[in-house]
Amino acid sequence: MKSTNRLAAPAAGFLALSLVAAPLMAQGGGGLGQQQPQRGGPPNGDTPYILITTFHSDDRKLGVDLAEDLRKRVSQEHSARELFVIQKKAIDGTLEASGYRPDSALSSSDLMELAKQLRGEIVIDGTVNKAGNALKLDSRILMKSGQATLAQPLPVTEAKDIGDASKQLEKAISDANKAMASFKTCKNNMTAAKYPEAATAARAGLTAYPNSAFNRVCLLQSLVAQKAPPDQIIEVANAIKLQDPHSAIAYANLSDAYMAKGDTTHAMEALLGLYREDPTNKGLATSIVGILANSGAPDQAIPIIDSLLVNDPADSQMLKQKWLLLLRANRFKDAIAAGEAYVKVDTAAATLDYYQRQIGAAQRDSNAAAVAQFATRASARFPTNPDFSLLLAQNQFKSGQLQQAIESARRATQAAPKDARGWQILLAAFAQMKQSDSVVATGKAAVAAGVSKDDIGTSLATVANEAFQKAQASKTREDYQAALDAAQQVDAIAPSPQSAFFIGVASFQVASDMATELQKLAKSSKKADQAQACTEAKQMEDLIALTQINMPKGASVSKEAAGQIMGAVGQYGDFINGVKKAFCK
Repeated sequence: MKSTNRLAAPAAGFLALSLVAAPLMAQGGGGLGQQQPQRGGPPNGDTPYILITTFHSDDRKLGVDLAEDLRKRVSQEHSARELFVIQKKAIDGTLEASGYRPDSALSSSDLMELAKQLRGEIVIDGTVNKAGNALKLDSRILMKSGQATLAQPLPVTEAKDIGDASKQLEKAISDANKAMASFKTCKNNMTAAKYPEAATAARAGLTAYPNSAFNRVCLLQSLVAQKAPPDQIIEVANAIKLQDPHSAIAYANLSDAYMAKGDTTHAMEALLGLYREDPTNKGLATSIVGILANSGAPDQAIPIIDSLLVNDPADSQMLKQKWLLLLRANRFKDAIAAGEAYVKVDTAAATLDYYQRQIGAAQRDSNAAAVAQFATRASARFPTNPDFSLLLAQNQFKSGQLQQAIESARRATQAAPKDARGWQILLAAFAQMKQSDSVVATGKAAVAAGVSKDDIGTSLATVANEAFQKAQASKTREDYQAALDAAQQVDAIAPSPQSAFFIGVASFQVASDMATELQKLAKSSKKADQAQACTEAKQMEDLIALTQINMPKGASVSKEAAGQIMGAVGQYGDFINGVKKAFCK
């Protein structure tokens, strides 16, 4: 016999015993051995056998004595042809042969296995304990029906002593037995698929004994077989559950009936009740988890998954389900840990989707270290996907890790050369490090790789802007010339309104400074100065031409500045022509 409550017994059990031990026979006609023959002669072939064993109790002797007294009382009140009591000698012999103590208080599953070997049809399962000067009894009748074990709760009572207790229990058993014939008729009709007749028999049993849980179960089964309306099934199942809060049959049928009505809330309550009665049923637990997940109640499903993982911590499907449910429940810290446990068991599960979800969870959890960790691992696992390297580069850039950002961005451009995002991070990092040459070189490389000039023009313009701001601050010709050179470099790679604006302003400022110098040179009588005047006049003419070409292109950057410069440009035409005419012979 398999013990569900780890009885103090050796490995050999009742299942093994059935191959090596035979039942103890006595009382003629195949009756089981007993010290005092039960009145009425040997049992008939259809006489029910009742098994009464040690009651559960804090006081082992109390449990043993009550069982013995109850056996004697039932034997006195019922003939062997009416209800045959399996006596202590047969029970003790079978228990001892299986390595159990004769006074063992057995679990319900062990009781049913013992009953199977001793032909017990009716089984008494009970608890007795002292309550002050009285005894408190909590008992039930167990009976096998197909693969299921049905329970008939008996009234919870108090008794003054063992004799009073066994007297009350015998009466409760006799009352319940009044409905037994109807229950058997109901079962036989169910087997013969005579469902209306089965329901009639069950109702007759309820008339004989209104508290008959067995007949209610059979009535429920007949209604289900007849496809009765859900409300009828719910009414009977609830009555069963009221009598026996541990009835798996009631919970299972309640769930189906409520689901048929579209009442998912009550259906789920019933399923959870069913699970509490059989937490080792993995198929049931998996089904409940799926329903809870789809019903928007992930927090209720997670404890069920945890209970399954206790017995099978390497169940990859349950680990995955837990991870996904934690994500759905917005428990991001727990989800990250659950995801790592999942891919530790199933390394192939570390897919693109996995890393994307984990990174998203880390971001929602404000866990920058985890974001970096997952992005690093993902970029190594998926080198042709630029997204993870880009994410890493962005985070590094924001935290001031510019050299690391450059390295990550380079990996992104290698994975996807035409994707502008990696190049833009490179340009921004070089610009922040004030490495103008690197900015220009990177811009050229981006264009050569096929990146749109529009996508990197703004990023490149930062180089020209930096030089331009410096010139604006110093107002020197040298700095404006440097700003003009930088803007032209940028414009040659990726023209934009910004680069055109910088060219227009810088060229005008350099030309304006030349005009002041030319006035001095024009007054000189030295031939060298006059030759220099001719050279600078031509340079100034070229600069003004640059201004006239680029200022309209960059006018959108600052219409006011563009208007002022274009208005002033015309004043230099006659001056340049006069210098050239005077000194360029």
